[in-house]
Order: sequence, then C-alpha cells, then structure tokens
Amino acid sequence: MSDPAVLKKPPIITYVVIGLCVLVYLWELANFPAVEATLVDPIRTQGVSALWTLFTMTLVHSRTQITHIVFNLMAFSVLGRLLETLYGSLRYAVLLVVLAWVASAAQIVVEHNVGIGLSGVIYGIFGFMIGASPNNPFLWWFVKKNAPMLIGWAILCVVLTQMHVLAIGNGAHFGGLIYGIIYGLIYGLPRYRYAFIGLAIVIPIILGGVLVFLLTSPG
Repeated sequence: MSDPAVLKKPPIITYVVIGLCVLVYLWELANFPAVEATLVDPIRTQGVSALWTLFTMTLVHSRTQITHIVFNLMAFSVLGRLLETLYGSLRYAVLLVVLAWVASAAQIVVEHNVGIGLSGVIYGIFGFMIGASPNNPFLWWFVKKNAPMLIGWAILCVVLTQMHVLAIGNGAHFGGLIYGIIYGLIYGLPRYRYAFIGLAIVIPIILGGVLVFLLTSPG
C-alpha cells in the first residue's frame, strides 16, 4: 500500500488542486462570465470537442455561496491529504483525473445538466476509502467514523434538490461515490483485483460513450 518514503512526502497534488480552486474562485470574483465561458460553457456550446471541460468544471464553485468552496476544500483537504499520503501522489493523481471525468459525466448523463465544484471528486475519494477499507484497518475506522455524516449529507442533498431548496449535482455525488468504491475495491479485495480493474477501466469508457451520444443527438 505504502512505504516510509511515501509517508514522508507532502501531499503536493492535494495542495495544487486546492490552490487551483482558490485561483479560479478569485477569477470568478473578478470576472465570473469569463470563468463560465472558459471552464464550463464550452461543453454546452461545442459538445464533444469540449470534453476537457469535464475536468475544468470541477475547479469552479459558486461565486455567491462562499460555503460551497469553503466546505468543499475543507473536506478535500482532509480526505485528499490522507489518501495521497497513504497511496502516493502518482496513484492519487490518476484517481483524481478519472474521478473528475466520471463525476462530471455522470452529472450530465443522469441529470442532463452540467455541475460545478469538487464535491463529486470528494465523494469519489470517500468511495475509494470505503472500497479499500476491508484491507486497511485505519481506513476501516475512518470510514465508520465519517460515513454517517457524508452519506447522510448526500441523501439530504437529494431531498433538498427535490424540494427545490438547492440546486445540487447529485449525479456527480453518487456517480463519484459508486465509482470510487469500485476503484477502491482493487486494493480492498486483492483476490478480485483484476475484476475490479476491468470495471474501473470499462465504466469511464461506457459513461463517456453515453455522454458522446447525448451530446451528438438532435435536441
């Protein structure tokens, strides 16, 4: 899982992502229309040629609700630093990239609208912890301690969305969470590692295919 050299390395990737989110938020305060036009809207207007926005939209947060970025970065800092420290920056970076793709694509496929923010990735990280926890006593303890709050909030978000109280990317939340669990099971159930590796590869491809179909279909 990890070695002493890994444990001594600072969680650089986590800090870089936090820094990017802060920079994008400052840009939003200065010129939100430019941020939206650059990092979010291209997939609406350009379709398949702008699939890269699946990654960039995770760095954008609500300009008017500062709690959106504050709570997301607090959660990402705790979960991200822990996971990067345990599994190393390279594995962690690969996980983040795939989670951004899956969470953003799931949001569009399930709810037919784009979502912004890091929460889908955050739920993916926690999902990874759930999946990996059977083979890691510390993660098992961490998951049991935090699951009621995080899963409870995800369910409450669905309720708030259905009641039209808040507009929340539930597709990203649950898409990231489910995929994260599958990815984590590669480490949590090593006996079935290759089966879960196959799923971890196939799911983003299928999700991407469905997304391309939706983006290229008339209407």
